Amino acid sequence: MGGRIVFGDSVGHWVSDRVNGQFFAAASQAIGLERDDKIVAGVIYESWNKVSIWCHIAIEGRLTKQYLWTIFNYPFIQIGAKKIIVPVSSENEKSLSLVGNMGFVEEARIRDARPDGDMVFLVMDKAKCRFLEPRYEQRQSTTSSRP
Repeated sequence: MGGRIVFGDSVGHWVSDRVNGQFFAAASQAIGLERDDKIVAGVIYESWNKVSIWCHIAIEGRLTKQYLWTIFNYPFIQIGAKKIIVPVSSENEKSLSLVGNMGFVEEARIRDARPDGDMVFLVMDKAKCRFLEPRYEQRQSTTSSRP
């Protein structure tokens, strides 16, 4: 049930393929969870402006506590973000539910901004992030370059 946390371009491309986006390695950071040498979850962070950072999430497997701690530790602790912003299509009910269960809340919506509906912007403030609690931090092996 465990997994290995991985970093790097392969994670970024994996996430991009699933969120219909592009991964720009020079301007982004990607953190993934790997099981049996296959990526099962990934996050891309981009557009860090010293206050907030954008995040794109793709998940195809069960997450570990350590992975959840890692993907929130990077923006909130390592780089000092106050807020994470996640853009999601209004038609992507699975993603809206996933990020809602993580604790993100809708802050804005742009009507008809996507071919399939609205663009919903969900946010999480550092003070409301439960994944930074000590119970999530369990040391695990990692590969690739750390963020």
